[in-house]
Amino acid sequence: MTSRIAVLFPGQGAYLPGVLAERASHFPGAMEVLETVDKVAGEHGHEPISPLLLDLDAPPLEDLLEQSADRLDLAIYAINAAAYEILLGLGLRADVLVGHSFGEFAALSAAGAVSVADVARMACSRTDAFHRANPGDGGLVALGVPAWRARHIVGLLDDPNLHLAIDNGPGQTVVSGPLPSLGRVEELAVGLGLRATRLRAGYAFHNPLLHGAGDIFRRSTADVRLTEPRTPVFSPVLGRHVRTAQDARDVIERNMVAPVRFYDGLLSLFRAGTTTFVEAGARQALTGIVKSSLPPSALAIPLLPSRGDMARVKSSVTEAGFFVDWAPPVREDRGTDAAAKTPADQDKAAQPEPEKEPLPDREKVVRELAEMYAEELGFPVEMLTADIDIEADLGVDSMKQLALFQRVRRQYGIGEPPPEHRARATTLDKIAALVEEQLR
Repeated sequence: MTSRIAVLFPGQGAYLPGVLAERASHFPGAMEVLETVDKVAGEHGHEPISPLLLDLDAPPLEDLLEQSADRLDLAIYAINAAAYEILLGLGLRADVLVGHSFGEFAALSAAGAVSVADVARMACSRTDAFHRANPGDGGLVALGVPAWRARHIVGLLDDPNLHLAIDNGPGQTVVSGPLPSLGRVEELAVGLGLRATRLRAGYAFHNPLLHGAGDIFRRSTADVRLTEPRTPVFSPVLGRHVRTAQDARDVIERNMVAPVRFYDGLLSLFRAGTTTFVEAGARQALTGIVKSSLPPSALAIPLLPSRGDMARVKSSVTEAGFFVDWAPPVREDRGTDAAAKTPADQDKAAQPEPEKEPLPDREKVVRELAEMYAEELGFPVEMLTADIDIEADLGVDSMKQLALFQRVRRQYGIGEPPPEHRARATTLDKIAALVEEQLR
């Protein structure tokens, strides 16, 4: 059976400031996506979205949630849609598209079932629906257990407002509910020796508590034009392929309330011959789920796991065995007579000058490292302060620290430092300093 390619679109939390800097400008389709989203944002009274994605000094996720949360859905969608345009520009074609939670909107637009502008408008309507319905403070907690065990935990608490929101596989199930209820989930999980991680979410997504907001959203988007997808789309909310315009509408209207059966979707696609999964979005949450949930023969490729230039994107795709039909534009040297140059000079002039990126802000790097280490180690991100000792305070052995640092190297595109320098990097602040040293 021929291997098939699935492109995955992440949802909540898939935001990384400046992730499209030095990338989107190479692809007209990606820039058109950003222009369209910016225009719609302006129509709804929001500031432009593109600076969040093109500026390396844009606010991180925590700050965006506190200062301008209404732009987060737009930013996540813009990243996903632009990432898909980058994939197309690299010459990759998907056999099936899959969205996770809010990422289903991006899958539908990539498939041609709805326009980019209309998804941007729906993102604004979605945010407005939350404000109008005012469903109360809620959120999500990820438990490091399969769905059947998470169901037992929820059953023990006997709380009608708690629901299994997302089944990501044997290693993670997400529970949704009001904040006090989630606190009890965390207490019970800790008492049972299980990992519980509070996710950054402002509402109890995929929970009947959002029916009021869902009804407002459904009425406000009833006139959005939808068509049959031109590229196959598998919906974890429907549990099957999206075949008609009505199917697409069902995905959109049920997105807030219905549970996400992502693991079932991965299994169905894998059994049907889909063995390559490319994550078209920021970070690599879905890539990690594929790796932990499917057999080793499944290949998972994060397109934008970190910030950087196109060389990193091209490298991640080509290393996975794909031929990339794209090369950076060659800059012309107009200040010197080409005829006066030696062949070696002309050869050198034909190569694009490397662009040196500005050094990242130390505090930002520490925050990014905290998120990365929290994800890998299963600790709450609030626990990972800048001065906490990775080994003495957290008990992380040297082999695990080395593996974590290799991910840091990939994230920031740095070389291997001298062993004695790495050995002294025992806290997040010192690791950030080492990153800065290597980037100089």
